[in-house]
Amino acid sequence: MNIATLKAYGDEAAVTDVRDGLPSEPDSDWKKGDTSPTGRTRLDHGFYATLGTDPNPDALMRQVRAYLHECQARGISFDVAPIQAELRIAFVSAAPDQGASTTLDFTLADLTLLLEMGIALSISS
Repeated sequence: MNIATLKAYGDEAAVTDVRDGLPSEPDSDWKKGDTSPTGRTRLDHGFYATLGTDPNPDALMRQVRAYLHECQARGISFDVAPIQAELRIAFVSAAPDQGASTTLDFTLADLTLLLEMGIALSISS
C-alpha cells in the first residue's frame, strides 16, 4: 500500500494555527519535550497527517493534489520561519519476483505547488 503523509513541525503557535485549518485531523502529534519513537527528545511541536493511501501511484497522487489544493484554498502555507513541512511518500513497488517497477510521477504544477507552499519532499520505498 502506498501512503502519503504530511509532517509539520515548529513553533507551538504556528503548528496549532496550521493544524486548526487542515482539511482532516492529524493522525498523531507531539509537543516540545516529548520523547520520539527513536528515544530522542523532541525539540519542537508537530504532527503527522495522512494525505492519501492507494496501491495505485496515480490515484495516490490525485489524493495528494486534492489535499494540498484544499490546504492552499484554506490559506495554509509552510513558507514561514516558525514552521516546516515535509510531504513523505512511501511506495511499494511490485513484488520482486514480478520484475516490474512502480513509477511515481510529479508534474511541474505539483512541484510548483510544493515550492509555493514551502513543503519539502521525501520519497521512500
